[in-house]
Amino acid sequence: MNFSVNNQKHNLWRVLLVVAALLFLFGTVLIKLGRDWWTDENYSHGLLVPFVIGYIIWLEFGDLQKTEQKPEFRLGFVTVLISLLMLLGGTLGAELFTQRVSFVLMLAGIVVYFYGIKILQKLIIPFMLLLLAVPIPQIIFNKIAFPLQIWASQTAAWGIRLFDIPCVRNGNVIKIVPWGTTQVVGLEVVEACSGIRSLMTLITLALVLAYFTKERRQEIAGRWVDFVRKFDFWRIVILMLSAIPIAILTNAARVTATGILTYFYGEKAAVGFWHELAGWLVFVSGFILLTLVNLALSNLRRKNFPVLQDSTDEPQTAVNKFYPAITNYQNIALLLTLLIGGLCINWFEHRGELQVEHLSLTELPSKLGAWEQKGEDTRFDAETESVLRTTDYVMRNYFAPTDKRANLYIGYYASQRSGATYHSPQNCLPGSGWEMKNPQLVEINTPAGKNFVVNRYIVQNGDYQAILIYWYQGRGRVTANEYQDKINTVVDGVLKRRSDGAMVRVMTSVGQNEAEALQTAVDLSAQVADNLTPFVPD
Repeated sequence: MNFSVNNQKHNLWRVLLVVAALLFLFGTVLIKLGRDWWTDENYSHGLLVPFVIGYIIWLEFGDLQKTEQKPEFRLGFVTVLISLLMLLGGTLGAELFTQRVSFVLMLAGIVVYFYGIKILQKLIIPFMLLLLAVPIPQIIFNKIAFPLQIWASQTAAWGIRLFDIPCVRNGNVIKIVPWGTTQVVGLEVVEACSGIRSLMTLITLALVLAYFTKERRQEIAGRWVDFVRKFDFWRIVILMLSAIPIAILTNAARVTATGILTYFYGEKAAVGFWHELAGWLVFVSGFILLTLVNLALSNLRRKNFPVLQDSTDEPQTAVNKFYPAITNYQNIALLLTLLIGGLCINWFEHRGELQVEHLSLTELPSKLGAWEQKGEDTRFDAETESVLRTTDYVMRNYFAPTDKRANLYIGYYASQRSGATYHSPQNCLPGSGWEMKNPQLVEINTPAGKNFVVNRYIVQNGDYQAILIYWYQGRGRVTANEYQDKINTVVDGVLKRRSDGAMVRVMTSVGQNEAEALQTAVDLSAQVADNLTPFVPD
């Protein structure tokens, strides 16, 4: 009896030490994740995910105790090392998504290290829920959100016209003249109205709903290939995929109703309490539709796919313990790896970066070759500046003698370690009603002999079209690819102790000739590149 109690206390200390090591390693990451759950409405469901995961593990604990524990030390240890490398890269590259995914991978590696693959397989739903609570990178988010905005606005415009209400759609903005007035009201279909906000929550709810309405919990306990061949697996997949059209349709209905109410009651119908109430009704409607799809799939199963007995040959013996079946040596090896990894990553994160001297961007010459600035520099409002979080920036208009005109923006970051990093036009412009299309890579050849490749887009807002060129520059590197720039930032963070850099954007109206407009943007870009080094150091 005393041996059993002492053994349980001994293993409890093992668990507590591993938890402490994880908190030391991922404390900052988890705090930032919790803050995002609290402030980002797209992922507010993340606040409930830990409680749902805890409840699922509590339900499955009896089966977990009966499952054979076969620690996979090598596989688990390699997974832990990969997680540490991801955390280091995400830390040096200021990429929160990589850091957070490394936490999920670390947990998976520890489960495999202590208990083996079979236990990890039984915990697949909790791990999927945790991944769904991790905010995806902004550039990927916008690649999903903007098409949803366009589809929602197209569907809403069609629905509004069904009621003989005249409206004009420009991108993701629907313009309506309320009845009895002459003032145009623009309804902007932002991310919250496009379906992306409810989409992330609905996909998570679909997974939870599918889990709690399984025919039997044991279905996830068999071999991977056996589970994939079962109806419940495909029910989960179909239910999660159905969240996409449900989110789009319900939010399109919301925008349609808002447009109709705006026509009859004016702009007040599109803001304030009624707008928030419509958002809640959309979410409730989406959940009801999701439940109906699940009921239909469950009825289909009962009629056409009778429940079969599991064919697993693996014996399951009831046990009265559930603690790591590893030696002290293996436990110490893992703890040392976590602690040493934590010390190294914290050292890289907190060691001082080299302070590189540079001139303020406001001192950028007002004359660049044949180009000359006209008018004052443009400044963003305080709210926009708080989002950009640049160390320094400049935005101004340049004119050439041949009546050419282009807008220049440069945003410089002295360090990206704190999370302040470049805001790609692919992130900012779609959220302001711009549509980005026809991407290409264009080569820039400067008068000083520099050659590099930049991104070129045609951007459109309503009837206005413009040529957009942008690239990333800093630490002697110029790149068009922001993923490559992230890798460069990690490498330079280790080797050069620097993460400074800038995003440069040139924009000019297409006008009557797209080729001439492109040449205009290329010419100013070349002049800027030759004069940028004192402001964005190599």
